[in-house]
Amino acid sequence: MNKTIRAIIGITLSVFMLASMPAVTSFAYGADTEVMDFQDSVITVEAGSSYTMNFRSTYNYTYYIQGSTSKATRLDASFKSGTQQITFYVGADETAKTIIFYFYVADDRLQTTDKWDSIQVNVKGSKAAAAAAVTQNVTLASGKNGSVAVNGNIAMLNNESGVGMASFSLSDGNGHMVPFTYKGIVNNGSANYFNLASSIGYASPKISESDKAVMLANGYAGVCVNGNYKNWP
Repeated sequence: MNKTIRAIIGITLSVFMLASMPAVTSFAYGADTEVMDFQDSVITVEAGSSYTMNFRSTYNYTYYIQGSTSKATRLDASFKSGTQQITFYVGADETAKTIIFYFYVADDRLQTTDKWDSIQVNVKGSKAAAAAAVTQNVTLASGKNGSVAVNGNIAMLNNESGVGMASFSLSDGNGHMVPFTYKGIVNNGSANYFNLASSIGYASPKISESDKAVMLANGYAGVCVNGNYKNWP
């Protein structure tokens, strides 16, 4: 077989293999989109209603809720790997204004607990307003004033209308979120950082790629934990 025929056969096989590969939809959100990939990272749901989004998980997973006061607030999902739709339900008697759904890998195929992500649910029409632990005005790239709101172990950068744009948390590197105290904004001479105090000094920021892009676009390069500057991973 001459070289020309071998080349033609090789190209034909390559095209066939590419055409036969299954398509993978990327939804752009997720701290590690090769493991979990969400259609949205921040959603608004009216109390007593639901919200459905597309979701892809490479592994089986589980979840828990932070901040909810209603037993009717829950997640409807397969908890299996694959591309699927998941539905967030918010109870009609929900009193929290902000709820965090945490997703964790729960699969023997992945021998680590450090694979997790979260979705923030802003509740519309809740029975009572739950105040955020900390809210501070900050400057955005547009020149307008936004804000940083800390709820539990999650910090959210909001736009001038108070709508969440990007969030981050701290991790100890072993799949555990680290509590912190928000102290404002500091500058190391070249960029702004979120100033945090934590009992675990080696904690590192945890953030999705999409949220990281929003933070960088607004001039925030990372966090400063107990005086140690740490860029977004």
